[in-house]
Amino acid sequence: MITKRQKQILEFVKSFENKRGYSPSLEEIKKYFNLSAVSTIHYHLQALEKGGYIGRESNRPRSISIFKSVKMINVSLAGTISAGQPIEAIEEKETVAITMDKLPRSGNIFGLKVAGDSMVGENINDGDIVLVKQQNTADNGQRVVVLLDNYNTTLKTFYREGNRIRLQPANDKYKPIIIKKNEREVAVQGVVVDVIKSNLQNYREKTLVAQIKKSKRTLPLNQIICGDCVETMKKLPSNSVDLVVTSPPYDGVRKYNGFNYNLHDTGKEIFRILKYGGIAAMVIQDQTKNFGKTLTSFRTIVDWVDDIGFKLFETVIYRKYGTEGAWWKYRFRVDHEYMPIFLKGEKPKYFNKEPLKIPSKHGGKIMTGSGNRRTDGKTTKTVTRPINLMKCRGTIWEYLNAGDKDKLKRKHPAVFPDKIPFDFVQCFCPPNGVVLDPFIGCGSTAVAAKQLKRNYIGIDISKEYCELAENRLRRTTEMLF
Repeated sequence: MITKRQKQILEFVKSFENKRGYSPSLEEIKKYFNLSAVSTIHYHLQALEKGGYIGRESNRPRSISIFKSVKMINVSLAGTISAGQPIEAIEEKETVAITMDKLPRSGNIFGLKVAGDSMVGENINDGDIVLVKQQNTADNGQRVVVLLDNYNTTLKTFYREGNRIRLQPANDKYKPIIIKKNEREVAVQGVVVDVIKSNLQNYREKTLVAQIKKSKRTLPLNQIICGDCVETMKKLPSNSVDLVVTSPPYDGVRKYNGFNYNLHDTGKEIFRILKYGGIAAMVIQDQTKNFGKTLTSFRTIVDWVDDIGFKLFETVIYRKYGTEGAWWKYRFRVDHEYMPIFLKGEKPKYFNKEPLKIPSKHGGKIMTGSGNRRTDGKTTKTVTRPINLMKCRGTIWEYLNAGDKDKLKRKHPAVFPDKIPFDFVQCFCPPNGVVLDPFIGCGSTAVAAKQLKRNYIGIDISKEYCELAENRLRRTTEMLF
């Protein structure tokens, strides 16, 4: 699905190519649309490429190629929907073009132009277009179009709570609409399946900056909060956290004091509160059932990327010592976990990998190395050069002798080495930045943040683990590993 601006750029590229026989440069596109930055054009071209409209070759000018086989379909705009106080729907004779592969396989789809700002926390802004699948039922947590009193329509998040319905806005300026049984007529008309952004600048700057300044919500810095992580994060302002480091309880491998969790809803709130360019790093593994992996880690990655909007910046392997006694007849010893690193936006806002460098095997020597094999099949020239003492860390991070003999820390049933969040904080969180762990557990993420003089926020639904994290923080001193 593409925005109005991206459709204009696509049409310009097609016209330019038909007239001149080659594609326009980024500067020519920027000049035609009178935009201030080439990066904005690059963003739109990335979206067109991801959607299958164009192809590009890296590091080559005028390399845009139009894919002729993309099938477009016009979706009718049924009117204007309020993202604020309910209003009467306004009929408009307008359509929006999208690719057929973006539509659900079944159901009637219509578009509505958004008026108001009550859903900015869900990245739905004034002027955006929501695509709605027509249906008269909804599940809790879905964004819905609702008709009230057979007259007014509104766009909110739907919750059924006992004998009442709550229509929840995503902006502190507005109160939820509570409808008790038989009190008012309420009818779900459809569920939002996608959003077409009206303006990139509005999304990145107005929504992610101005809304925060106006928000009444504040960050509870350097606190451990006992409560459900999703509900707690809903109280935090959007675009306010630099880094999230966490290890969620997964697959019921260990009893988490009897509490449940939802990784999809957790990911949605993390995406909202992260700053543009922020990072969310997770430590996760899969349980083995009947000689097969549950694939929880992979399903979570796909869900957070495809449904929530993250980029998968990298997947790092956390290498550890597996349980020595785990020599089952039909199993290998598990001596790794996955650490997917999720990115909100185009590129990391802060990235300092210097502290993560590791010693070079031949550091300090002058060596002649063989040429490197390039992706085009050619080999670079052999060179003689001094070898640096330290080199860039790869995607396998070893924590073989990380310790964790701390008796206080080990009161929690599932811990990871303190060095893991320490490394992530050094790399991705700027000085005086904010680090969040929604499953704080024994407090390792907060401890690392405190040692590195960053602000922290920890959340846990278990009072016992909140007290454990607080105890660890009280005895934490500023030390380096």
